[in-house]
Amino acid sequence: MNSNFVLLNNTKKTIAYINKQIINYPKSEVVLKQNIEKNMYELIELIFSYSINDVERIKVKFLKDLIIKLSMLDFYMATSFEKRIISKKKFESTSMFIIEIRKIAYGLIRSATTN
Repeated sequence: MNSNFVLLNNTKKTIAYINKQIINYPKSEVVLKQNIEKNMYELIELIFSYSINDVERIKVKFLKDLIIKLSMLDFYMATSFEKRIISKKKFESTSMFIIEIRKIAYGLIRSATTN
């Protein structure tokens, strides 16, 4: 199966899962909620940018940017857990989704740099 498709599909599943959670964020956490939403859209944008480009160096840059955004999303979800907005189970499952996407991205970087 095409790794771009797997990366995009897993990211969409993760975003759908997180979208179900951020509906319940309190009004006092508007900034956190907006940062999570913005970050999720940027993840998709980076994946499309990666797919479209032909130059390997630029593709690797987009993958590294994707990993940074994933780390930020993980941080936002950890902050949500610390503020008791989401449960431990939801935090752990979201983190597992993010780890899976990160593994795919690192695999793509590794395959691009060995070519």
